[in-house]
Amino acid sequence: MTTLARMHRVEDPTDLMSKLESLQEAVAAFRQTFRVQFQMELELVGMPGTPNPDLIAFGSTLAVANDQVNYQFACGFPVETAKKLTRILFAMEEDEEPTLEDMGDGLREIPNVAAGVWKAMRERTAGEQYQLGLPIFLKGNSWVRYFPRNVNAIGQTLRAPDGTVMQMVLIWQYGQRDGGERLMSTQTVDGTVTAGRSVPTQVLQEAVRAVVETCAIQMSLELEVDPSPSDPRDADVEYGSSIALTSETGGWQLAVMGSRGSCEALTRNLFAMEADEDPAMADMADALGEIANVAAGVLKASRAAAGQKVQLGLPLFMEGRGCFEFFASGIQGMAQTVRSADGVSAHVILIWQEG
Repeated sequence: MTTLARMHRVEDPTDLMSKLESLQEAVAAFRQTFRVQFQMELELVGMPGTPNPDLIAFGSTLAVANDQVNYQFACGFPVETAKKLTRILFAMEEDEEPTLEDMGDGLREIPNVAAGVWKAMRERTAGEQYQLGLPIFLKGNSWVRYFPRNVNAIGQTLRAPDGTVMQMVLIWQYGQRDGGERLMSTQTVDGTVTAGRSVPTQVLQEAVRAVVETCAIQMSLELEVDPSPSDPRDADVEYGSSIALTSETGGWQLAVMGSRGSCEALTRNLFAMEADEDPAMADMADALGEIANVAAGVLKASRAAAGQKVQLGLPLFMEGRGCFEFFASGIQGMAQTVRSADGVSAHVILIWQEG
């Protein structure tokens, strides 16, 4: 059985400087978006640094990737800021209470627009070409508290004249190469498209096969696949990891999620922990990020075999099902459950955009 050592690497100062330059332009794009969409002039609060989870109750993110570098362009908001921005976007009354679905719809739009502005900036100033992933709603702040190994983040707090605060967060992977860093060994699978299947169904089956093979190879964990796909909004999940796959013709968001008990069991298996050991949340984020990242690498290979070139985003730790509970217009999703003989189960979730 292959096991993984948990390790932390010293950040390359040169790499950090390049990310600071990218953050500067990302913040400029963020401020421009707020100037146009909300008529808000945002000022910087302090210097860039480690994102502050205490200022984040909700957020949204999307992947910005090319052959050389992968980013997650994200923003985080306190509860009252999230509600206020949602009211403005949907022209609600000041005393109207936005639903979680409203906030998910509204907050997803912010990085979607700002990342498009930033993409244009990077093309103009650095000659970099990027593909954008799908905007994903983030509930809670675990995504900035716990990162898989070699994933880093830098944030900038901003404030409007009325005191409204928020954070712009740029996430990247240290030392990664073309298509993302392969943190565990993978095998290429035959992903030839079968006649008669819709593309999302084919990709979901490839994703499920990738997760099953990853767990079998890395943990000697045999998983059986439930017979039928389901709606991811019906899945009973507590934790997981999500990663984007982008292409010129559209992309997907792949997530591997499960109950706390199942996620802890996967962590113990992957890191060869004792059966009664209680994994720390950071270990769980690390393990689930590894599984999602490697499975996405296998899926990338199967997509290439089917004639589609994709780039990988970065694995993000997810808490609760809020991220998949509400889909924006045009966003679709399917899930497939996989189970082991000893009661470990996981939901392989695929999100895509129609049209």
